[in-house]
Amino acid sequence: MDPALGRYADRPVRVVAHSLGGVIAVDMATSTSPLWTEKLLTFGSQAAFFHVCDPRGGQLEPYAGTQRVVLPASLADWTNLWEPLDVLAFAASAVFQLHDGSGPLDIPVPHSASTGLWTHSAYWDSPEVAAAIGRAMRADTAPANPTARPDGSPAAGA
Repeated sequence: MDPALGRYADRPVRVVAHSLGGVIAVDMATSTSPLWTEKLLTFGSQAAFFHVCDPRGGQLEPYAGTQRVVLPASLADWTNLWEPLDVLAFAASAVFQLHDGSGPLDIPVPHSASTGLWTHSAYWDSPEVAAAIGRAMRADTAPANPTARPDGSPAAGA
């Protein structure tokens, strides 16, 4: 294993995280000694909600409600998948802005009527989530396409 991996801008990592793991990944990528993250894919995560309620610290300014919090360059690209009926999932782009001025890409995952109240665990069976994870982990992928769905097809109106 490369001990420099994630410690320097020229050795970034790619991270996939669910739920509280997404909060931890954002905290690590924005700390004063950050985990340099080329791509972050979260699903069912609460990073935006927690930052609004209790600012996370590190390199992040508190959310004042008037403008998005600018993320440091150490978090280069963020795709956030959320299921609209999952009470533990939150959109990130209303709270955060990437260093380049764009927002994290929030993509709603279709609800599966068969999951009932277990929507927070439904991501694991979602083909859209599996496809998004595959794209995030491929070495040859470019930053997220804001006009694409998790399965790679064009979003409505694109």
